Amino acid sequence: MKFIYNWILNICTVLFLVIIFATVSGVFFRYIVGTPLVWSDELARFSLVWMIFLGAAVVSFKESHLIVDFIYEYTSPLITTILKAVSTLVVFGFLVILVISSFDLLRVSGFNTSPALDLPLSFWRASVVVGSILMIIAMIYNQFMRVKKWRNTK
Repeated sequence: MKFIYNWILNICTVLFLVIIFATVSGVFFRYIVGTPLVWSDELARFSLVWMIFLGAAVVSFKESHLIVDFIYEYTSPLITTILKAVSTLVVFGFLVILVISSFDLLRVSGFNTSPALDLPLSFWRASVVVGSILMIIAMIYNQFMRVKKWRNTK
């Protein structure tokens, strides 16, 4: 799993560099050269959307998503474990529903293209599916590692 994590992290890094390049070049060509680049804004936006969903998968592998955990300080360890399990199941269920319901949107959006880059809009919307599937994989992996650690401490 470390390989997948590093691979996704490297893709996010490349996408971040693409965002910087597209934005700076767009500003340079618009205000210095006087000829705006039509595609730079769309490329930066496209890269940002993909970076967000792949970045969500990265933090899922590290279990670093933002959470509100003040309630855990006031509950017993058993209730805390139950609340964390319910929370994990709710997020897992949401991601599964999101992936399943997104396939129809991908199929339909493939018929339209973006104005500047002339890419099918399904490339934009595929980031939701890919990111969600990677988050599901990360959640399953983390649960297996948690069970393995729990068994080793017995």
